[in-house]
Amino acid sequence: MPASDKPDAISVPTHPGRPKRSQVSRACDWCRIHRVKCDDEQPCRNCKSRGAQCRAAGASEIRSLPHAFREIERLKRRVRELEQEVKKRDAAATASQPARVEYNARREGGDENQALSGFYISNSHMPQKQWFGPSSLFYFIGRITSHLAAFIEHPPAEYTIHFSSAGMPFTDGSGPESTQSTAEPPMDSQLAPGGHTYSLTAMQEEYFLSLFWQSFHSAFQIVDEGKFREHYKSLWSGHGVSRSIRKPSALVDIILALCMLSACPPRGDRSSSRPPADPDATAIAGRWHYQRCQTLLISELESPSLSTLQCHIFSVIYLCCASFQNMAHNTLALAMRTAHILGLHLEPPPDLPRSERELRKRLWWTLYTLESKTCIKLGRPWSASLSETSCSLPADDHQLAVESGSAALASGNVTWLTYTLQNTRLVLSARDVYLSFYGECSRVLGGSGGSNSNSSSIHDDPVVLESCATFLRSSMAHLDSWARSVPDGLRNKRKHGGEPLSANLNPSSSGTISLAIETFAPPWLQRQRLLIELLYHHLCVILYRPLISFSAPSHTSPLSDSQECAAACARHAITLTQITHQTLAETDLLDSWHEAFQWQWNAAITMIGFVLASPHSPTVQAARAAIALAIEGFEIFGRHFAAGPRAVKVVGELMGKVESLIGHGGRGQGEATDAAAVVVTGPMDTTWPALGAGGPDGILLGLEGAGLQDVLTGTMDVAFSVDSFNSFEWLQGGNLNSDGHWTFPMGG
Repeated sequence: MPASDKPDAISVPTHPGRPKRSQVSRACDWCRIHRVKCDDEQPCRNCKSRGAQCRAAGASEIRSLPHAFREIERLKRRVRELEQEVKKRDAAATASQPARVEYNARREGGDENQALSGFYISNSHMPQKQWFGPSSLFYFIGRITSHLAAFIEHPPAEYTIHFSSAGMPFTDGSGPESTQSTAEPPMDSQLAPGGHTYSLTAMQEEYFLSLFWQSFHSAFQIVDEGKFREHYKSLWSGHGVSRSIRKPSALVDIILALCMLSACPPRGDRSSSRPPADPDATAIAGRWHYQRCQTLLISELESPSLSTLQCHIFSVIYLCCASFQNMAHNTLALAMRTAHILGLHLEPPPDLPRSERELRKRLWWTLYTLESKTCIKLGRPWSASLSETSCSLPADDHQLAVESGSAALASGNVTWLTYTLQNTRLVLSARDVYLSFYGECSRVLGGSGGSNSNSSSIHDDPVVLESCATFLRSSMAHLDSWARSVPDGLRNKRKHGGEPLSANLNPSSSGTISLAIETFAPPWLQRQRLLIELLYHHLCVILYRPLISFSAPSHTSPLSDSQECAAACARHAITLTQITHQTLAETDLLDSWHEAFQWQWNAAITMIGFVLASPHSPTVQAARAAIALAIEGFEIFGRHFAAGPRAVKVVGELMGKVESLIGHGGRGQGEATDAAAVVVTGPMDTTWPALGAGGPDGILLGLEGAGLQDVLTGTMDVAFSVDSFNSFEWLQGGNLNSDGHWTFPMGG
């Protein structure tokens, strides 16, 4: 059949195909009830057109494996979207919205573990015993005393030391015989030349206030300089005689008192080895202004203001610098209650100007760090809890720095406000380690981990000691993390390639740490760099010090965790001492800075305890050299502080006794000590003289004859001088001039 005759293929008529029905995992309730088509939109088109609520009961249930995969992918996409939103939000808010506090507050309450032991002390003028906790220097001195008591023929019946002169009010520095409890002490001749009484003139007050702006203002950023100057100017407004007398102001008075306490001779006088004519009188030169400040504050107790809180904070600083530690601790409690009344522990109201909101934050966190440092130093509980705090950390951006003070951008992204932010983070990190460590010590002592579960000291059981040391080494990562996060502009550069903010003794420079001080950097920035590094090492010394053990073996190979912690404690004390000595020798940044003197005293006694406990440690030689530097530093401090010469005497004598003891093999634990390996060599021989040989009996008689107990008591005496040495007997009502201004006698 021809192809043309073949029938055509059957053609099927084509019609537009019905669109494939779109399926949904589950129709909404209305569409399912009415059996109509639904869709994946939310709300669906049917519900949207009728204006009804679109609900699907059980829509979130996974009914098939493909449905589960789709749901997983949807959730992953949503997570990525949210992460991107968070990153964008954080990047946009970094400068203006500071981070919230991220530190662990769980350990601050509710823990009923076994309480740790403390130490009771008193002195002849304050017979009531005072308690200091296991982190305090007093507790450490008590441990040294307890250890050395084994070498005293007639040790004291208890470890409560009664001091001979620690509680005496300072007058002319000549000791208890010259005490004048009711008469007004003489004023330093440099501060009050002449032979008559007078109130401070405007020029004299301006001099002391200029010291405040140069020093304390950069370290305690709680005053708006512009507003303060306006307030101060208004106090001198008047006519006639009233114009020559400033109106009373609690804030001005306490700032003047603080600066008068820290006033020091000019830079040109620092080379003189002669101390001021009356360093004790200089130390209490601002007492009239302090007392008037407290009198004026009485009327503000019921209705406090930010100015009231500023006065309380500066009062705490004044009392700490004057070594009234218990009064400072009490004033801290009053300041904290005032801050709570003002609501500073909460996020500032958003309707306030930003500069005022940030000032409130700096006030709160400055107070919080002050209390934390004080309580860690004294080993006592504190009253503020992070669990009740919602105030975010203060900002430090350039714009805020310009609005808040007289100093602007310094280097890179560092402003003068960065110090408060980093100082707060440092103290919060140290506080977190402190709570964690002592909570762990309490837990281990109260559990079954040690052979002596009824003990209140970690030093009574080697197992407990090592367990706590292991925990502390891991916890110190908090402070290591902080050190790495400090901006470069706030770091002290090191010579010889040393790592900033570390206690790594540089072998290339014989273990000596030397700062590369920037000569042309602003003085306030140089001081901020020094203070934040010295505080870092000081806190590390306090945290590591409990692991210095006088009962455990002094040296094993490899080193145990407790020995590693003890060595780390010594390295931080050595670093603090070397930095302080260099700064005192080359600059005037720490002249009359009381807190630096207290840090150095704490480090010096800690190093002596380390040498006594670990005479075979490789770090001992560096510690000995650092103790000699500390004595030189105390001599420089002695030109400004009455406690300086006493610290020189006590540290030298105590170190001499310790060297004599370990040089004769008398560590007290039956260890065979090689005298040649531990006796100081070189120039140190003239600093720590040996007491002679003669076997154990000779050691005992030599130490007894040399007055070891007197040295120990003197150590506590100076510790009280540094940390709590005065009385306010000279602050009598008769010293207050009812005319509204203050007078004081002039030194002859």
